[in-house]
Amino acid sequence: MIVLSPLVLVGAAVLLLKSRQRGLGVRGWVWSAAWAVAGGLLTASIVTGPGVSVLLFAAGALGVFWLAVTAPYWRELAGLPVGIASVLLALLLV
Repeated sequence: MIVLSPLVLVGAAVLLLKSRQRGLGVRGWVWSAAWAVAGGLLTASIVTGPGVSVLLFAAGALGVFWLAVTAPYWRELAGLPVGIASVLLALLLV
């Protein structure tokens, strides 16, 4: 999962650029929250056990690719690091 996560993010970056060129995408706080959930799923897939991580990674990767096409703007994309940070903060507090 550690090797595949950066590949998913690179693929999502390519989709982001292509979606912006086509003019697709919607805006709003709901999409930022969706980016946060996708970032949290990808981060959780790295830190969990092997059985659960496959399911979390698949859900996170599908979410990131879908959001890259649906909500490709920077304001919404700012939710991705928020999701990553929330999982790391939860790990620190547990």
